[in-house]
Amino acid sequence: MTSSADDGALVGKLYDAVMNPGGFQLFIEALCPAFQLKSVSMVTRHVETQEIKGNWMHGIAHEWIASYALIYAREDILARHMMDAPIASFYASNLDIPNPERFPESRFYREWVAPQGVAYAAGSIVLREGAWLTQLIVQRAPEHPPFTRDDMDRLDQLVPHIQRAIQMRYRFAELQLGQNFLASSLDVLAMPTLLINEYGRVAHVNRSATRLLEGRGVLWLEEGHIFTRYEAVTRSINLEVSNAIRASRGIAAHPCATVLLPRRARMPLIIMIAPMHLNGSAAGQGAALLFAFDPEIAPSVGVELVRALFGLSEAEAQLAVALGCGKTLDDAAQERGTSIHTIRSQLKSIFNKTGTKRQSDLVSLLLSSPAYFLAQTPDRSAAAPALSCPA
Repeated sequence: MTSSADDGALVGKLYDAVMNPGGFQLFIEALCPAFQLKSVSMVTRHVETQEIKGNWMHGIAHEWIASYALIYAREDILARHMMDAPIASFYASNLDIPNPERFPESRFYREWVAPQGVAYAAGSIVLREGAWLTQLIVQRAPEHPPFTRDDMDRLDQLVPHIQRAIQMRYRFAELQLGQNFLASSLDVLAMPTLLINEYGRVAHVNRSATRLLEGRGVLWLEEGHIFTRYEAVTRSINLEVSNAIRASRGIAAHPCATVLLPRRARMPLIIMIAPMHLNGSAAGQGAALLFAFDPEIAPSVGVELVRALFGLSEAEAQLAVALGCGKTLDDAAQERGTSIHTIRSQLKSIFNKTGTKRQSDLVSLLLSSPAYFLAQTPDRSAAAPALSCPA
Protein backbone atom coordinates (compact mmCIF):
# COMPACT_ATOMS: atom_id res chain seq x y z
CA MET A 1 0.00 0.00 0.00
CA THR A 2 1.42 3.37 -1.00
CA SER A 3 1.79 5.83 1.85
CA SER A 4 0.29 9.31 2.06
CA ALA A 5 3.86 10.59 2.01
CA ASP A 6 4.25 9.10 -1.47
CA ASP A 7 1.09 10.85 -2.61
CA GLY A 8 2.44 14.05 -1.09
CA ALA A 9 5.57 13.63 -3.21
CA LEU A 10 3.35 13.33 -6.28
CA VAL A 11 1.65 16.61 -5.39
CA GLY A 12 5.07 18.19 -5.04
CA LYS A 13 6.03 17.04 -8.54
CA LEU A 14 2.78 18.52 -9.85
CA TYR A 15 3.61 22.01 -8.63
CA ASP A 16 7.24 21.63 -9.68
CA ALA A 17 5.89 21.14 -13.20
CA VAL A 18 4.52 24.69 -13.35
CA MET A 19 7.94 26.09 -14.27
CA ASN A 20 9.90 22.90 -14.96
CA PRO A 21 11.34 22.64 -18.51
CA GLY A 22 9.95 19.10 -18.75
CA GLY A 23 6.49 20.17 -17.70
CA PHE A 24 4.41 17.33 -16.20
CA GLN A 25 6.73 14.59 -17.46
CA LEU A 26 8.27 13.81 -14.04
CA PHE A 27 4.82 13.70 -12.45
CA ILE A 28 3.55 11.38 -15.20
CA GLU A 29 6.53 9.06 -14.75
CA ALA A 30 6.16 9.03 -10.95
CA LEU A 31 2.51 7.92 -11.22
CA CYS A 32 3.52 4.56 -12.71
CA PRO A 33 5.26 3.05 -9.66
CA ALA A 34 2.91 4.86 -7.25
CA PHE A 35 -0.17 3.20 -8.78
CA GLN A 36 1.30 0.05 -10.41
CA LEU A 37 0.70 1.35 -13.90
CA LYS A 38 1.90 0.30 -17.33
CA SER A 39 1.47 3.75 -18.86
CA VAL A 40 0.17 7.25 -18.24
CA SER A 41 -0.86 9.94 -20.71
CA MET A 42 -2.20 13.44 -20.30
CA VAL A 43 -4.06 14.52 -23.43
CA THR A 44 -6.32 17.31 -24.65
CA ARG A 45 -9.61 16.24 -26.27
CA HIS A 46 -12.39 18.08 -28.11
CA VAL A 47 -15.92 17.41 -26.85
CA GLU A 48 -17.59 17.20 -30.26
CA THR A 49 -14.96 15.96 -32.71
CA GLN A 50 -13.15 13.71 -30.21
CA GLU A 51 -9.92 15.09 -31.60
CA ILE A 52 -6.89 14.23 -29.46
CA LYS A 53 -3.71 16.19 -28.87
CA GLY A 54 -0.96 14.49 -26.90
CA ASN A 55 0.76 16.59 -24.27
CA TRP A 56 2.67 14.27 -21.94
CA MET A 57 2.99 10.50 -21.95
CA HIS A 58 5.03 7.70 -20.41
CA GLY A 59 5.06 3.96 -21.03
CA ILE A 60 3.16 4.18 -24.32
CA ALA A 61 4.80 4.37 -27.74
CA HIS A 62 4.09 7.54 -29.67
CA GLU A 63 2.73 5.62 -32.66
CA TRP A 64 -0.07 4.27 -30.45
CA ILE A 65 -1.05 7.80 -29.45
CA ALA A 66 -0.99 8.76 -33.13
CA SER A 67 -3.25 5.88 -34.20
CA TYR A 68 -5.59 6.65 -31.30
CA ALA A 69 -5.82 10.31 -32.31
CA LEU A 70 -6.40 9.59 -36.00
CA ILE A 71 -8.43 6.36 -35.97
CA TYR A 72 -9.68 5.00 -32.65
CA ALA A 73 -10.56 7.97 -30.43
CA ARG A 74 -14.29 7.79 -31.19
CA GLU A 75 -14.40 4.08 -30.28
CA ASP A 76 -13.02 4.45 -26.75
CA ILE A 77 -15.87 3.33 -24.48
CA LEU A 78 -14.19 4.55 -21.30
CA ALA A 79 -13.61 8.00 -22.83
CA ARG A 80 -17.29 8.23 -23.80
CA HIS A 81 -18.29 7.28 -20.26
CA MET A 82 -15.98 9.95 -18.86
CA MET A 83 -17.58 12.61 -21.04
CA ASP A 84 -21.08 11.65 -19.93
CA ALA A 85 -20.16 11.47 -16.24
CA PRO A 86 -19.22 14.33 -13.88
CA ILE A 87 -15.73 15.67 -14.47
CA ALA A 88 -12.89 15.72 -11.91
CA SER A 89 -13.44 12.07 -10.94
CA PHE A 90 -11.64 8.94 -12.09
CA TYR A 91 -13.49 6.03 -13.73
CA ALA A 92 -12.12 2.56 -14.45
CA SER A 93 -12.83 0.23 -17.35
CA ASN A 94 -13.35 -2.73 -15.02
CA LEU A 95 -15.60 -0.77 -12.62
CA ASP A 96 -17.64 1.79 -14.51
CA ILE A 97 -18.22 1.11 -18.21
CA PRO A 98 -21.49 -0.63 -19.13
CA ASN A 99 -21.32 -4.27 -20.26
CA PRO A 100 -17.57 -4.65 -19.74
CA GLU A 101 -17.80 -8.30 -20.84
CA ARG A 102 -18.57 -7.12 -24.39
CA PHE A 103 -15.59 -4.78 -24.55
CA PRO A 104 -13.19 -7.47 -25.94
CA GLU A 105 -15.51 -7.83 -28.94
CA SER A 106 -14.88 -4.25 -30.11
CA ARG A 107 -12.42 -3.28 -32.81
CA PHE A 108 -10.90 -0.76 -30.39
CA TYR A 109 -9.98 -3.59 -28.01
CA ARG A 110 -8.72 -5.97 -30.70
CA GLU A 111 -6.65 -3.48 -32.66
CA TRP A 112 -5.56 -0.89 -30.11
CA VAL A 113 -5.89 -2.11 -26.51
CA ALA A 114 -4.86 -5.77 -26.70
CA PRO A 115 -1.78 -5.36 -28.94
CA GLN A 116 -0.26 -3.03 -26.34
CA GLY A 117 -0.69 -5.52 -23.51
CA VAL A 118 -3.25 -3.40 -21.69
CA ALA A 119 -5.76 -5.10 -19.37
CA TYR A 120 -7.36 -2.20 -17.47
CA ALA A 121 -7.61 1.55 -17.92
CA ALA A 122 -8.83 4.42 -15.79
CA GLY A 123 -9.22 8.07 -16.60
CA SER A 124 -10.59 11.43 -15.61
CA ILE A 125 -11.46 14.72 -17.24
CA VAL A 126 -9.41 16.79 -14.84
CA LEU A 127 -10.10 20.14 -16.48
CA ARG A 128 -12.53 21.57 -19.01
CA GLU A 129 -12.04 24.87 -20.80
CA GLY A 130 -14.73 25.50 -23.40
CA ALA A 131 -14.97 22.57 -25.79
CA TRP A 132 -11.54 21.25 -24.83
CA LEU A 133 -10.94 18.71 -22.08
CA THR A 134 -7.71 17.77 -20.35
CA GLN A 135 -7.78 14.04 -19.62
CA LEU A 136 -5.44 11.95 -17.52
CA ILE A 137 -5.46 8.29 -18.62
CA VAL A 138 -3.71 5.48 -16.73
CA GLN A 139 -3.34 1.84 -17.84
CA ARG A 140 -2.46 -1.44 -16.18
CA ALA A 141 -1.06 -4.61 -17.76
CA PRO A 142 -2.46 -8.15 -17.24
CA GLU A 143 0.11 -8.81 -14.51
CA HIS A 144 -1.23 -5.84 -12.54
CA PRO A 145 -4.34 -6.07 -10.32
CA PRO A 146 -7.65 -4.60 -11.52
CA PHE A 147 -8.43 -1.07 -10.42
CA THR A 148 -10.30 -0.74 -7.13
CA ARG A 149 -12.46 1.98 -5.63
CA ASP A 150 -9.60 2.79 -3.28
CA ASP A 151 -7.41 3.42 -6.33
CA MET A 152 -10.05 5.75 -7.75
CA ASP A 153 -10.32 7.61 -4.44
CA ARG A 154 -6.56 8.12 -4.28
CA LEU A 155 -6.49 9.41 -7.82
CA ASP A 156 -9.46 11.69 -7.13
CA GLN A 157 -7.53 13.32 -4.30
CA LEU A 158 -4.90 14.40 -6.83
CA VAL A 159 -7.39 16.03 -9.19
CA PRO A 160 -7.68 19.48 -7.50
CA HIS A 161 -3.89 19.74 -7.49
CA ILE A 162 -3.70 18.67 -11.15
CA GLN A 163 -6.27 21.31 -12.07
CA ARG A 164 -4.41 24.10 -10.31
CA ALA A 165 -1.03 23.04 -11.68
CA ILE A 166 -2.31 22.87 -15.27
CA GLN A 167 -3.92 26.30 -15.03
CA MET A 168 -0.83 27.79 -13.42
CA ARG A 169 1.47 26.33 -16.06
CA TYR A 170 -0.80 27.41 -18.88
CA ARG A 171 -0.88 31.00 -17.65
CA PHE A 172 2.86 30.96 -17.05
CA ALA A 173 3.55 29.59 -20.53
CA GLU A 174 1.17 32.13 -22.06
CA LEU A 175 2.98 34.93 -20.25
CA GLN A 176 6.41 33.69 -21.31
CA LEU A 177 5.41 33.33 -24.94
CA GLY A 178 3.72 36.71 -24.88
CA GLN A 179 6.93 38.29 -23.65
CA ASN A 180 9.07 36.43 -26.17
CA PHE A 181 10.38 38.71 -28.87
CA LEU A 182 9.59 36.11 -31.50
CA ALA A 183 5.88 36.88 -31.26
CA SER A 184 6.35 40.42 -32.54
CA SER A 185 9.03 39.47 -35.05
CA LEU A 186 6.61 37.03 -36.73
CA ASP A 187 4.59 40.01 -37.90
CA VAL A 188 7.28 40.96 -40.41
CA LEU A 189 6.85 37.67 -42.30
CA ALA A 190 4.74 37.70 -45.44
CA MET A 191 3.85 34.04 -45.02
CA PRO A 192 0.91 33.37 -42.66
CA THR A 193 2.48 32.16 -39.41
CA LEU A 194 0.98 30.91 -36.15
CA LEU A 195 2.85 30.48 -32.86
CA ILE A 196 1.41 27.56 -30.87
CA ASN A 197 2.01 26.95 -27.17
CA GLU A 198 2.54 23.57 -25.49
CA TYR A 199 -1.20 23.06 -25.00
CA GLY A 200 -1.80 23.17 -28.72
CA ARG A 201 -3.34 26.64 -28.49
CA VAL A 202 -2.43 29.45 -30.82
CA ALA A 203 -0.59 32.07 -28.79
CA HIS A 204 0.16 34.51 -31.60
CA VAL A 205 -1.05 35.08 -35.16
CA ASN A 206 0.90 37.32 -37.51
CA ARG A 207 -0.80 39.84 -39.78
CA SER A 208 -0.77 37.58 -42.81
CA ALA A 209 -2.31 34.72 -40.85
CA THR A 210 -5.01 37.03 -39.49
CA ARG A 211 -6.18 37.66 -43.03
CA LEU A 212 -6.10 33.94 -43.84
CA LEU A 213 -8.18 33.06 -40.76
CA GLU A 214 -10.88 35.66 -41.39
CA GLY A 215 -14.37 34.56 -42.38
CA ARG A 216 -14.06 30.94 -41.25
CA GLY A 217 -12.74 29.84 -44.64
CA VAL A 218 -10.56 26.76 -45.06
CA LEU A 219 -8.67 27.38 -41.80
CA TRP A 220 -9.91 29.02 -38.60
CA LEU A 221 -9.54 29.11 -34.82
CA GLU A 222 -11.98 28.12 -32.09
CA GLU A 223 -10.95 28.93 -28.54
CA GLY A 224 -7.38 29.14 -29.75
CA HIS A 225 -7.39 25.72 -31.45
CA ILE A 226 -6.95 25.08 -35.17
CA PHE A 227 -9.80 23.76 -37.32
CA THR A 228 -10.33 23.08 -41.03
CA ARG A 229 -13.31 21.98 -43.10
CA TYR A 230 -11.97 18.44 -43.12
CA GLU A 231 -11.91 16.52 -39.85
CA ALA A 232 -9.13 14.15 -40.99
CA VAL A 233 -6.94 17.08 -42.03
CA THR A 234 -7.62 18.87 -38.73
CA ARG A 235 -6.55 15.75 -36.86
CA SER A 236 -3.39 15.43 -38.93
CA ILE A 237 -2.44 19.07 -38.43
CA ASN A 238 -2.91 18.92 -34.69
CA LEU A 239 -1.10 15.58 -34.43
CA GLU A 240 1.91 17.12 -36.18
CA VAL A 241 1.62 20.14 -33.88
CA SER A 242 1.78 17.79 -30.89
CA ASN A 243 4.80 16.04 -32.40
CA ALA A 244 6.55 19.37 -32.95
CA ILE A 245 5.81 20.53 -29.40
CA ARG A 246 7.29 17.33 -27.96
CA ALA A 247 10.34 17.77 -30.17
CA SER A 248 10.72 21.38 -29.04
CA ARG A 249 11.12 20.16 -25.45
CA GLY A 250 13.85 17.76 -26.56
CA ILE A 251 11.72 14.71 -25.77
CA ALA A 252 11.95 13.36 -29.32
CA ALA A 253 13.56 14.32 -32.60
CA HIS A 254 11.02 15.44 -35.15
CA PRO A 255 11.61 17.13 -38.50
CA CYS A 256 9.31 19.71 -39.99
CA ALA A 257 6.05 18.19 -41.24
CA THR A 258 3.80 19.10 -44.15
CA VAL A 259 0.02 18.64 -44.39
CA LEU A 260 -2.00 19.46 -47.51
CA LEU A 261 -5.28 21.27 -46.88
CA PRO A 262 -7.67 20.67 -49.82
CA ARG A 263 -9.63 23.56 -51.32
CA ARG A 264 -12.53 23.35 -53.72
CA ALA A 265 -11.44 23.93 -57.33
CA ARG A 266 -8.09 25.25 -56.13
CA MET A 267 -4.64 23.91 -55.35
CA PRO A 268 -4.26 22.71 -51.74
CA LEU A 269 -2.99 25.05 -49.07
CA ILE A 270 0.38 23.77 -47.84
CA ILE A 271 0.63 23.67 -44.04
CA MET A 272 4.15 23.38 -42.63
CA ILE A 273 4.71 22.68 -38.93
CA ALA A 274 8.02 22.98 -37.12
CA PRO A 275 9.21 22.67 -33.52
CA MET A 276 10.35 25.91 -31.95
CA HIS A 277 13.17 25.82 -29.42
CA LEU A 278 12.78 28.73 -27.04
CA ASN A 279 15.70 30.28 -25.19
CA GLY A 280 16.09 31.98 -21.86
CA SER A 281 13.25 32.01 -19.36
CA ALA A 282 10.83 30.45 -21.85
CA ALA A 283 13.04 27.42 -22.52
CA GLY A 284 11.32 24.13 -21.93
CA GLN A 285 7.81 25.47 -22.32
CA GLY A 286 7.34 23.70 -25.64
CA ALA A 287 6.09 25.50 -28.74
CA ALA A 288 5.59 25.06 -32.46
CA LEU A 289 5.31 27.23 -35.54
CA LEU A 290 2.73 26.69 -38.27
CA PHE A 291 3.27 28.23 -41.70
CA ALA A 292 0.62 28.35 -44.42
CA PHE A 293 1.77 28.56 -48.03
CA ASP A 294 -0.67 29.26 -50.85
CA PRO A 295 0.85 28.08 -54.16
CA GLU A 296 -1.70 30.15 -56.10
CA ILE A 297 -0.70 33.47 -54.56
CA ALA A 298 2.17 35.10 -56.38
CA PRO A 299 4.73 36.86 -54.19
CA SER A 300 4.43 40.60 -53.64
CA VAL A 301 7.71 42.44 -53.82
CA GLY A 302 8.22 45.96 -52.54
CA VAL A 303 10.27 48.07 -54.92
CA GLU A 304 11.37 50.24 -52.01
CA LEU A 305 12.61 47.20 -50.10
CA VAL A 306 14.57 45.90 -53.11
CA ARG A 307 16.08 49.37 -53.56
CA ALA A 308 17.11 49.55 -49.90
CA LEU A 309 18.51 46.02 -49.85
CA PHE A 310 20.78 46.42 -52.86
CA GLY A 311 21.35 50.17 -53.09
CA LEU A 312 19.51 50.53 -56.39
CA SER A 313 17.87 53.57 -57.88
CA GLU A 314 14.08 53.67 -58.18
CA ALA A 315 14.19 52.75 -61.87
CA GLU A 316 16.72 49.96 -61.25
CA ALA A 317 14.63 48.50 -58.44
CA GLN A 318 11.54 48.51 -60.66
CA LEU A 319 13.45 46.68 -63.39
CA ALA A 320 14.87 44.12 -60.95
CA VAL A 321 11.38 43.38 -59.61
CA ALA A 322 10.00 43.04 -63.14
CA LEU A 323 12.74 40.55 -64.08
CA GLY A 324 12.15 38.68 -60.83
CA CYS A 325 8.50 38.31 -61.85
CA GLY A 326 9.50 36.67 -65.12
CA LYS A 327 9.26 39.62 -67.47
CA THR A 328 11.73 40.16 -70.31
CA LEU A 329 13.81 43.24 -71.06
CA ASP A 330 11.49 44.01 -73.97
CA ASP A 331 8.46 43.73 -71.65
CA ALA A 332 10.06 46.15 -69.20
CA ALA A 333 10.95 48.64 -71.94
CA GLN A 334 7.45 48.56 -73.39
CA GLU A 335 5.69 48.90 -70.02
CA ARG A 336 7.88 51.81 -68.97
CA GLY A 337 7.89 53.54 -72.35
CA THR A 338 11.66 53.65 -72.65
CA SER A 339 14.24 52.29 -75.05
CA ILE A 340 15.79 48.85 -74.82
CA HIS A 341 19.19 50.61 -74.70
CA THR A 342 18.19 52.39 -71.48
CA ILE A 343 16.92 49.12 -70.01
CA ARG A 344 20.19 47.34 -70.84
CA SER A 345 22.17 50.17 -69.25
CA GLN A 346 20.10 49.92 -66.07
CA LEU A 347 20.56 46.16 -66.02
CA LYS A 348 24.33 46.54 -66.23
CA SER A 349 24.22 48.91 -63.26
CA ILE A 350 22.08 46.41 -61.33
CA PHE A 351 24.63 43.66 -62.04
CA ASN A 352 27.44 45.85 -60.68
CA LYS A 353 25.55 46.75 -57.50
CA THR A 354 24.31 43.24 -56.73
CA GLY A 355 27.49 41.38 -57.72
CA THR A 356 25.66 39.29 -60.31
CA LYS A 357 26.56 38.70 -63.95
CA ARG A 358 23.44 37.20 -65.52
CA GLN A 359 19.69 37.69 -65.28
CA SER A 360 19.29 34.19 -63.81
CA ASP A 361 21.78 35.04 -61.05
CA LEU A 362 19.89 38.25 -60.31
CA VAL A 363 16.55 36.46 -60.11
CA SER A 364 18.04 33.81 -57.80
CA LEU A 365 19.41 36.56 -55.56
CA LEU A 366 16.01 38.26 -55.37
CA LEU A 367 14.20 35.01 -54.61
CA SER A 368 16.54 34.26 -51.71
CA SER A 369 16.43 37.80 -50.32
CA PRO A 370 14.13 39.17 -47.59
CA ALA A 371 12.20 41.02 -50.31
CA TYR A 372 10.20 37.88 -50.99
CA PHE A 373 9.35 36.82 -47.45
CA LEU A 374 9.07 40.07 -45.50
CA ALA A 375 5.57 41.53 -45.24
CA GLN A 376 5.03 44.95 -46.74
CA THR A 377 4.07 47.50 -44.11
CA PRO A 378 1.36 50.08 -44.86
CA ASP A 379 3.88 52.92 -44.75
CA ARG A 380 6.24 51.18 -47.11
CA SER A 381 3.44 50.25 -49.46
CA ALA A 382 2.27 53.84 -49.53
CA ALA A 383 5.76 55.04 -50.47
CA ALA A 384 6.26 52.40 -53.17
CA PRO A 385 3.54 49.86 -53.82
CA ALA A 386 4.51 46.22 -53.85
CA LEU A 387 4.38 44.52 -57.21
CA SER A 388 2.67 41.15 -57.64
CA CYS A 389 4.23 38.81 -60.14
CA PRO A 390 1.79 37.39 -62.69
CA ALA A 391 0.57 33.89 -61.84
